Amino acid sequence: MFAKFIFCTVLILLYSSKIIAKNTWILDKELSEITFELPVLLANKIRGQFTKFDGSVVIDQENKENNRALFSIQINSMNLNYDKYKELLLSNVFFDEANFPIIIIDTKKFNILDNSNTLQINAELQIKDIVHIIPLMIEINHLSNDWVQIKTDLKFSRTAYELGKGSWSSTLILRDKIRLKANLFLNRE
Repeated sequence: MFAKFIFCTVLILLYSSKIIAKNTWILDKELSEITFELPVLLANKIRGQFTKFDGSVVIDQENKENNRALFSIQINSMNLNYDKYKELLLSNVFFDEANFPIIIIDTKKFNILDNSNTLQINAELQIKDIVHIIPLMIEINHLSNDWVQIKTDLKFSRTAYELGKGSWSSTLILRDKIRLKANLFLNRE
């Protein structure tokens, strides 16, 4: 009887390490938010929020090379403080939403240090069919064992992604740096 107990305990320990080894965290879309702003010369900044986005994070405790975070944002879900410019931003002059409806943020091979609340990573930001590596500083708040909050604030060049053609390509009035802020909540699956 004692041998069976030891055998079962060993089996549980072996399998539980495999279960714990890979954690998937799913985005809570109801609580999370993604906002953006674009400075304009002599006017209020263009500010907006995306209402449709999705994502997940996979943490592999055994092989850190398998760690990955992948998020997508539906461009046509943007709400702006200047509604009259939404069609222009969705057009081929800026985002070309008809051909490229999704922004993708993909991070691979990052390492989360135990007891660390910050993480410095490089993310692939894809807008249209253009991909650039963007450095990210991420703040992690462990709310419980199965619940985390992730905050990040990234800036990128709109001209690097060809956001603004013709007279809109100038950075004299419409500045070049777009600021994207994410306040995300994730649940362990």
